[in-house]
Amino acid sequence: MTPNRTNTSRRWTAALAGTAAAISGVFASATAVADSGNIPETAIASGRLDTLVAAVQAAGLAEALSGPGPLTVFAPTDAAFARLGEDTLSSLLTDEGRPTLVRILKNHVVAGRFEARDLVDRESIETLAGTSLPLAAARGRLFVEEAVVETADVSASNGIVHLIDRVLVPARQISPMEALLEIAVSRGAPLYNEGNIDACAEIYATALDAVSLSGDFGLDDKGRANLATRLEEISGEASSRDRAWAYRRIIDNLFAEGMTMQPTSANAKPSSGRSGFAPRGTTVFSFEDPSEAARWQTVLDGVMGGRSTGRIAAKDGVVVFDGATSLENNGGFSSMRVQTPEGLFAGADAIRLIVKGDGRDYKLGVSSGRNQRAGGYWQTFPTTKDTWTEVIMPIADLDRQFMGQRLNGRVSPEDIRGLQIYIYDKKAGPFRLEIESFEAVSLGEDTFDA
Repeated sequence: MTPNRTNTSRRWTAALAGTAAAISGVFASATAVADSGNIPETAIASGRLDTLVAAVQAAGLAEALSGPGPLTVFAPTDAAFARLGEDTLSSLLTDEGRPTLVRILKNHVVAGRFEARDLVDRESIETLAGTSLPLAAARGRLFVEEAVVETADVSASNGIVHLIDRVLVPARQISPMEALLEIAVSRGAPLYNEGNIDACAEIYATALDAVSLSGDFGLDDKGRANLATRLEEISGEASSRDRAWAYRRIIDNLFAEGMTMQPTSANAKPSSGRSGFAPRGTTVFSFEDPSEAARWQTVLDGVMGGRSTGRIAAKDGVVVFDGATSLENNGGFSSMRVQTPEGLFAGADAIRLIVKGDGRDYKLGVSSGRNQRAGGYWQTFPTTKDTWTEVIMPIADLDRQFMGQRLNGRVSPEDIRGLQIYIYDKKAGPFRLEIESFEAVSLGEDTFDA
């Protein structure tokens, strides 16, 4: 169910009022106040950071940002937060979403005071979230990841603030269970592909047994019991090949479903997706968790003076990318993109999407390296209006392009560091693309993706 926009706005407004009260309380006993306020006070005074201020209070970080510092804050404007969509903002205010909200906000804070002139000479900078933000300067503008610094060097008594045009969402942290299962797959898949199927099945079974027996891997009691029952059923299957595939489907399901394990029978087929397509590979993105959509950002033709629009929102287990393309000022494109961890596509030879479009053609793209502005690898795929469709794009078929020019060279799966979806069909008008999932798949008939 989509959250009520008015209620969501009221909750952010209430949080904002609480922030002001909290800041006043922190400094009520201060004997001296600097000419410029502390970072939260500076944010309130700007008039462009109300949503950030509300988020800081909701995350319980107001007092920390009011401390002696010094701190440097890359502050997303209200317009930047609006790009995330009401559904995502609402989910971050829940008890389940608050740890994600805290990590997102810490991803914007750096220990120390760094003015713009200090940043232009650096390639990256470490945040309080333990992440590294890439920095770049081009055409007189400072970029932090894909964000543009709109206003630099806003001084505060305990640091400095730089206003940016988008929210910097860090990559999702890997849970202990995911780390264990990734190790199992990295060891088991090569054995299977080399013909040592028994050893692969044993590795998968051992890892899944550990998850079912211990509460340290994040699976609840019911999920662990269901997993134990399913593992007992699989152990009775005579074929090691059948056991290996059954274990692997459970592993992929645990990644895709986020720490849940539904009861199944020994003869059950893999669960079907929204469009009836069975899972075939390793899930890269599944949008049941709205915070996954928050990792994506839009890049529009406004960077070149165009007037196309685009927005991203999570709804009913899918991400919706919609807006309108305009051909004015030589524009005509809108895109959504995300950075991905190194090696995520290693062992795969294709990317699989489940999408529902509007009949227009879209482009799937990947980038290598952290700088997604340095060209990429692209291929077009069609959509059928209001119909869920499976798109399987061989990575070898992606053409290298830069500024519209085709170049020589192919991308290796293990070098992929970003995904993009473009609408750029030289047509004006509204567009809408729903995406259920991205998967890394192998087109071999009987091999595992490592």
